Amino acid sequence: MDFVGVTRMAKFDVSMRAPAALLMLVVVFSAGCSSGAGTRASLISAANGRTSIDLARYRAPRALSRFIDRLVADGRDWHQHGIYIESLRDAEPIAILNEHNEFNPASVMKLATSLAALHKLGSGYRFRTEFRADGEIHKGDLLGDLVLLSGGDPSFSISDARRVGTALRRIGIRRVTGRLIIVGAFTCNENSDTLVSAGVLSRNSGIVFKNPPQLVDPQTYQPRGYQVAAVESDSLLRIVQYLNAFSVNSMAEMLALHVGGPAGVERFLIEEIGMPRQSVFISHASGLDINRLTPRDTVKLLRAMMGWLDRHQLPPTSVMPVAGRDAGTLRTRFAETEFAGSVVAKTGTLYSTDAGVAALAGILYTRDYGPLLFAVYDMAEGRRVDHLRRIQDQFLKDLMTEFGGADNLYGDPAPRAGLRIESRVRLASGEVVVQAGKDDRRFPG
Repeated sequence: MDFVGVTRMAKFDVSMRAPAALLMLVVVFSAGCSSGAGTRASLISAANGRTSIDLARYRAPRALSRFIDRLVADGRDWHQHGIYIESLRDAEPIAILNEHNEFNPASVMKLATSLAALHKLGSGYRFRTEFRADGEIHKGDLLGDLVLLSGGDPSFSISDARRVGTALRRIGIRRVTGRLIIVGAFTCNENSDTLVSAGVLSRNSGIVFKNPPQLVDPQTYQPRGYQVAAVESDSLLRIVQYLNAFSVNSMAEMLALHVGGPAGVERFLIEEIGMPRQSVFISHASGLDINRLTPRDTVKLLRAMMGWLDRHQLPPTSVMPVAGRDAGTLRTRFAETEFAGSVVAKTGTLYSTDAGVAALAGILYTRDYGPLLFAVYDMAEGRRVDHLRRIQDQFLKDLMTEFGGADNLYGDPAPRAGLRIESRVRLASGEVVVQAGKDDRRFPG
């Protein structure tokens, strides 16, 4: 059949339910595109798998055929679904469907933000929030302002606020006659609005402020006062792991500021990962609102991430949660005995933007084919996202079963300590007053 003939098959009757024909269409379209592989940086080198698909060798798995069958039977448009799966070992394509089309990745975008930050700052980087007293301390009163110099900590929590209050009372501050001055972008308890976060901090610190908080631009701030305390965050690696397990939007947006915001993350994907400029669009580093990536480029990102982790002798679980085991958005997915511990991934969910999105990307472990990198983007077309997610999960379960079953590499049911963020509060003397922790919690999927 020539290309024109195959193209005409795109306008198929739903009653045909001919997955084999659809797969032929997918392969032909895929052959016409190739990802632009670069060689200018180590990340690009790590990201580059195969730049074209060998049609003579590619055999679509039965699981993909059944997945398309389910979409058709459910009355869905298969053009609104994208899949790319390849072997981690040799980049051999395993399953392809609209893999060069652009989709909304939703919170899968947080993986790009995470890698950009790790690449720039390093896994051991810690954020510092400094508190300075601009006035004398007299009988429990700070006669002046309390200045907060934000270091852009994406993980500053209510626990931190309470322990800052404890530290300040220890040195004699119970009341502030002036204001809480916030210098720079600041987030507390996962509130992305700096003024709201300032209010959360002041209320939970137990310190009484006579006047409302004030925001100051770091560019115009003139240093004043003296340091009284500082909050040192957990390592960036632990923060990223927590961020991706619970998919915290405000944390991702704050983290992105350290690499130039959404534009900086987009530039990182193009210049460091080697994604084609025309197929990447990022409006929010958290994945909120309108963003665009292709399934093929998402796997390129995953391969670069695996390369970065390998160079630092870290497992994939150091940046992504284990499905069916870890707390967070994947806690109840792939939780059956035969699958729990075999999928390490990042979820993505939007209920209204782009008529709804169910996304999942990461690495799954099979007995016969080893670890597979995957990206699955499903547009909900205004229908139930939760139902579509179940179809998505069944496809991946079918694929693992077809490839000899799931390899439960991370099947230990014991909770991992890494999903708890711990920070330290220090006095100006360097003494650690208290240590704060952000506990595991349940978030929507």
